[in-house]
Formats: sequence, structure tokens, C-alpha cells
Amino acid sequence: MNSTLIAPVIGAGLLMNVSLCAFADNSFSQPLWQLNQFDQPESVVADPDSQWLYVSNINGAPTELNGKGYISQVSKTGEQLTRHWVTGLDAPKGLAISKGKLYAADMQTLHVISLSTGSLLQSYTLPDAKMLNDVTAGPDGTVYVSDMLGGGVYRLRDNRLSLWITPESISHPNGLLWEDDHLLIADWGTGMKADFTTGTPGSLYQVSPSDKALKPLSTGYQLGNLDGVVRHKDTLYISDWISGELYQLRDNQRRIVLSTNPGLADIGADAGTLYAPMMMDNTLVAWQLP
Repeated sequence: MNSTLIAPVIGAGLLMNVSLCAFADNSFSQPLWQLNQFDQPESVVADPDSQWLYVSNINGAPTELNGKGYISQVSKTGEQLTRHWVTGLDAPKGLAISKGKLYAADMQTLHVISLSTGSLLQSYTLPDAKMLNDVTAGPDGTVYVSDMLGGGVYRLRDNRLSLWITPESISHPNGLLWEDDHLLIADWGTGMKADFTTGTPGSLYQVSPSDKALKPLSTGYQLGNLDGVVRHKDTLYISDWISGELYQLRDNQRRIVLSTNPGLADIGADAGTLYAPMMMDNTLVAWQLP
């Protein structure tokens, strides 16, 4: 696990075509930095207690069990990269950090990795899952995992990973975010086709653990093919993988604040910075949030 020092690339449009939608303070006119040393980066998560980001690399077909997937470690300034920090995975996607551990969704398996050493601590396998996708954790250490292709949401609690929300309730959940006392689920949509487009756009749902009822947020109703969801201050940001658009939900309004190439995947945020994995461009881009 050797680290590499990298000069951050400053300037928009060098590795991807970024167009700015109308936005009052022009926040997304130019990225802070971008790196292209990745292989289909799908998810990025920031460690709140250190300088590091962690990026999952599928490195193959999204459902291929090839053992070539890996996780990279990147400094939050984009200047230092350990490209192959954890190796030997299949098609890793969503990541979450809780209590000194990194949780990685990898097809039918949820891996638990030590942040201090990068060693694999434990793996939970779900034979009935089809493609575990995003991961989030509550303050008590409970971990939630979505199954985008198989449907439903799983919960890891008391060392047991089991189905928590059924596929009948939600058929293609993707992005997850735990905040306050509820879970947010960014849905991909319904009527999925072979090219992953859908007949009906996905919505953003709020779920109360007490009854597990899915309540669509008005600003996120039939929004798009939703992937990642993060909060910054009083604003939610949601990525659309198919269109490459970044949505802002605030003050009962929704707007597109950034248009990129298709493949804008599971975004992460930390201390006013948005980190965007561009899966089809093999690029990680950092943006200043307003």
C-alpha cells in the first residue's frame, strides 16, 4: 500500500464535459480538483475523523464477480492517493464509515474493513441478494444496505444482516442516507430496461424505522435515476447516474445545479466539499458547495 503524491488538476472540462445550469452564486463553475487514476469509481465516502476519502472501483462489469475490484484511499485535497488500498473485491459499490470501520457493498456481500489497517475484518453474504449497492450507518452503528437489482433494504444489527424493507415495497433502491431519526432512500425508478433506464423516474423517500413506511418527499418525487444523496447544511444534493445531473433540494424547491457526463455515481460530502465519482470517465471530481 504505497501512497502516491499527485498534483491536483485544476480547471473544468479537461477530462469531462461539464456545463453549468443557472445558479445564483456560480458555485459549480469550476471544480476544486479532479483525478483520473481510477477504474469505474462508483462510490466515495469521507472519513470525518481524518484527511482521507475512500473510493470504490468496480473495475469490470457492474455485476461481474472477477476479484479485480478494489478500494482507493485519497486525501481530501486530492494530493495523495493510494490507488489499491484494498484489493481482491468483485464489483464494490456503496461505502459507509461507522465507528472506525469501512463498510463496502460488493454484489451479494457486505465487507467490514478496518480503517486503521485496511484489513478485512468480516464479510456478510446474502445468497438472495442480486446487487448490493449503497450503504449508510446510523449513530448507534446500525448499517443499512440497498439492493438495487433485487429490491429491498437490508439491515446489519447485532451482528446479523437481514432483510429490513421488502422488495415489494421498493424494487430498485439505490442511494441511502441516515439523518436524525429516519432513513432517506434515493430510488432508481420502476420499469427498468436493459440499458438501466426506467419507465418511471425514481423518487426520494423518507422512512421512519418505527413503521418502515416509505413517504416520498415532494421535492424528490419522480426526480430521475437517482444514485447518491448527501446533505450540506439545509440542502440535499442527489446525483442522477443516467443523465449525469446533480439536483439540489431546498426550500421546497428542486433544481439542476450541475450537468456532467452520464455516470455521476454515489456522491460524498465533507466540510463544504462535494466529491463526485464519474464512473464512466474513471474520474473523481471535487466541488465547493455553496
